[in-house]
Amino acid sequence: MIDSLGYILVRFLSLLFCAMPASAGLFIARRFGTLIYLINRKRRSIAYANLKAAFCREKSPAEIKRIVKGVYQNLAQVFIELLRFPVTDDNYISKFISTNGLDRVGAARSGGKGVIILAAHFGNWELPSLVGGRKGFPVTVLAREQKHTRLNELLNSYRALSGSKVIKKGLATRELIKALRANEIIGIMGDQDAGKLGTLVNFFGRPASTHPGAFVFAEKTGAPIIPIFMIRQKGPYHRLEVLEPVDSAQKFSAMLEEYARKFPKQWLWVHKRWKSTPHRSIIILNDSKPGHLNQSLAVGAAIQKLREDRGYKPEDTACKIIDVKYKSGFSKVLLALCSRFCSRGCQGCMACVRFCLDEKSYKEVISSYADIVISCGSSLAPLNIFLTRECNAKNVVIMKPGLVSLGKFTLAIIPDHDRPKPAKNILVTAGAPNRITQEQIKKESEKFLSLLNLKAVPRLALILGGDNADFQMDIGLMREVIAQIKSVSKKFGMEILATSSRRTPADVEKLLKDEFAAYPNCKLLIIANEKNMEGAIPAFLGLCDAVLVSGESMSMVSEAASSGRAVLVFPLKKKHNKPTRHENLAQELSRTGHIKLLNADKIAEGLEAALSSKTAAKRLNDYEKIYNAVGVLG
Repeated sequence: MIDSLGYILVRFLSLLFCAMPASAGLFIARRFGTLIYLINRKRRSIAYANLKAAFCREKSPAEIKRIVKGVYQNLAQVFIELLRFPVTDDNYISKFISTNGLDRVGAARSGGKGVIILAAHFGNWELPSLVGGRKGFPVTVLAREQKHTRLNELLNSYRALSGSKVIKKGLATRELIKALRANEIIGIMGDQDAGKLGTLVNFFGRPASTHPGAFVFAEKTGAPIIPIFMIRQKGPYHRLEVLEPVDSAQKFSAMLEEYARKFPKQWLWVHKRWKSTPHRSIIILNDSKPGHLNQSLAVGAAIQKLREDRGYKPEDTACKIIDVKYKSGFSKVLLALCSRFCSRGCQGCMACVRFCLDEKSYKEVISSYADIVISCGSSLAPLNIFLTRECNAKNVVIMKPGLVSLGKFTLAIIPDHDRPKPAKNILVTAGAPNRITQEQIKKESEKFLSLLNLKAVPRLALILGGDNADFQMDIGLMREVIAQIKSVSKKFGMEILATSSRRTPADVEKLLKDEFAAYPNCKLLIIANEKNMEGAIPAFLGLCDAVLVSGESMSMVSEAASSGRAVLVFPLKKKHNKPTRHENLAQELSRTGHIKLLNADKIAEGLEAALSSKTAAKRLNDYEKIYNAVGVLG
């Protein structure tokens, strides 16, 4: 029924547009293209994202949006010109279509092995076979089979009006080789995704899978491959460019990229050109909180590891960190409220983001493309949503996103103490995401072991954070902590590996140097603000029997708990009386047996118990959960 109605409608439209001047028909086509552009949201979004991937650093969202609209207008014009094929005669071609390099086809055919015309869905790709037939170069073309038989046959009959031959898939390979061996011309499209078995070419800086068919035929028959592009100059006026022969898919891809850059409205951006690319671009949004960034990097590392385990190369996953600053606290709240209404219609606008971010952050965000967006914390969640829509990407949020709906994220990673409601896109973890794995601990431990003169005695890893919005590292408290560590060290001969962080106050850093720099049982002291050592944390966790960590950082506590060592956590001085996420996490991990919470005056007692215990510590095992969950991101 649909096939018959479609056939009747197309026949009617063909008669209608054949009866009117070409320019009038194309004027109507452009209006129709604009209408389809407004209605066809899914394909419009794909086209915008493809253009974003290609031109994110060259064109603004408004420019890309105008190009997408032009793509739909060109597609409508292609269709109307196809319906006008019954009246597209020699006079029409002479008036509206100029050619450049057509003699190359004749020269190539003189070799007697046929000619392969390699084309793209560019300009009006339907016209070259018609022009070729009228100019004495009939082409055998492979047409995609449509599900509506009568309508498909009608369109193919229009394509064959000039003497060109249309063949269907199935026996296509045999027919095409037969035509080449008869010194005929065949036409093949070479610009669409070919799946995982296709040939990878570089296209706008990204690997793209392409069909190798033309080059396979050329190898079998010796036929030369001639690239062509039909460029729409204005309205019904076109120029057919016939280029020099090519011998590789990459060369054709480079030609197509050049034409798509010059005439971006004329290529078929609505097709998922990079559907089978092995490459994935990850953007991590950074709010300048080290703990949040560490958690985002941990998820990014899990994605990288999963992709490598699936056979992708390390360079196939690119990770970019964007530092984000809002204009004000009000801007954060405003963008969060706006994000609740974020939809496909926001793609190509980003006005809310521009209003709320400072100029530098906005420019970096808007000139970036991502397949996956990752953020941690409520302040970045709204921007995550807008950027995800802009790039037609997938996204991850870590921790509860505040005012933002969890349904707007592909994956939400939320600690159990936040009590999230169960949902398909929510992964509940015991702690905060971190990059500590048993493999990493072993690797870094072996490296540091060769650098240090360690004895076969109990060993403590001291990991210190510092001030943040909720806690203060008081110098008096730290004197008490160090005094108790030293008392246990003297009693048990315990060796110490200690590190500060970039948040550690200067007076505490001085205290650490005064107490530990010349202390014989302290085998390594790292002052992060002076000289950090890559891999120190996993090495410390692997080389020590117990870990003592300050409790103001969810990331640090979770990293320590992921080691499988006895973990002792002491609280810093609070700046207020409100409960914090850090405290909630520590209390939950203490309840589940992953860590032990201690006040500063109880550290010696806790250390002695940990060093004397024969029971293995309970290891936090969130990494495997996250590794399995990020599979939904592709």
